[in-house]
Amino acid sequence: MIRTAALLISLAIATLPAAAQSPWYIGISAGQSKTDTELVVNRESTVVNASVTGSSFDSQDSGFKVFGGFQFTPHVAVEVNYADLGTSRLFTGILTANPPLSGSVDLQRQIEGFGVDLVVRAPIGPRATIFGRVGAVRSRLEATAVLDGNIVFTSGNTTDRSRSTSVTETVTRYGLGAEWLFGRGMALRVEWERWLDVGKAFEIGGSGTTGEADTDFYSVGIAYRF
Repeated sequence: MIRTAALLISLAIATLPAAAQSPWYIGISAGQSKTDTELVVNRESTVVNASVTGSSFDSQDSGFKVFGGFQFTPHVAVEVNYADLGTSRLFTGILTANPPLSGSVDLQRQIEGFGVDLVVRAPIGPRATIFGRVGAVRSRLEATAVLDGNIVFTSGNTTDRSRSTSVTETVTRYGLGAEWLFGRGMALRVEWERWLDVGKAFEIGGSGTTGEADTDFYSVGIAYRF
């Protein structure tokens, strides 16, 4: 009987952190972003009166996210967050047809945004949980394109050698992740998420374009319930 009581008390103590957890939580994650190669296709498709000699795409950069949420039930939460996905760089070599002279476009894009997601959770053990998210991000993309050689922009002032523009828009986001509870109110979180169609697609003669592509974010972080 004493052993049984001691075992029950031990189990109660072991499960106390989960039972005492607040529905509110906050956290921070860091990791790596990766922009899809559809950006390269979009950029190269707008080259006119010339041919593309090749593109070099640095699609990855470090990023971070801060977040906070409220868990309405053991399985459903709403989460708000801010994320900075860093910068990608696309360098495209171009050869004009007549006369045959070389040039290039050096494009850099930086992405950040505030978002809100519905998070659906499912426990897979006493300390582990998997979850999925879907929501929207108010993203801001800042892009700078610099020309070199005998090429020009196809709209506006043809003497410009560089242009900067920004696009603020609401994009869809979804993702998958997992958490592992390792202390009272503390959990380790790993996650993948995708931001869909970020930016304004390049088009021949278009203005205010930044290129459009999906961007993934892979992160590891800490969540704390208080």
